[in-house]
Amino acid sequence: MSWRCNFHLSGICFVFIVEQRKQPNLKGQPTAVVQYNSWKGGGLIAVSYEARKYGVKRSMRGDEAKQVCPQIQLVQVPVARGKADLSIYRNAGSEVVSILARNCQCERASIDEVYLDLTETAKTMLAEAPPESWEAIDEEALKSHVLGLNVVESFTLHLWHFCFVVLLLLRN
Repeated sequence: MSWRCNFHLSGICFVFIVEQRKQPNLKGQPTAVVQYNSWKGGGLIAVSYEARKYGVKRSMRGDEAKQVCPQIQLVQVPVARGKADLSIYRNAGSEVVSILARNCQCERASIDEVYLDLTETAKTMLAEAPPESWEAIDEEALKSHVLGLNVVESFTLHLWHFCFVVLLLLRN
């Protein structure tokens, strides 16, 4: 039986995380990134988890977000020639892809999305994994989720762990 192990990876709050890397003082603060115009505070395109706790949503305008969460920090997307300049986010997305591409084939889908072909890596991991390691995966590992990791390398390690869990489930 021939099988493939492909993943679609989408960066949750990616634009916000890029801004937070640029401005570390935003860490732990309710924050949203706004784009395009200043009408009603601009349109929110990314919302931190801290702001989401107050009910701030991506579909809101900046003014509405401030009503829901008065302490929210609004960060404006850079503008060049009258348009949103997304180059900082494209460059950060390229960094992520270059790290992931060290270990597998990648196809970038957008600024914050990539398709990963982990087939060969997964087959190697599965072939080399001693059977006793299969039993070490508990129920919590099967339900694990990456949330707000700041270091891409840590995410990559978690991805390999997740891939291994999926393959063990497929094998059984």
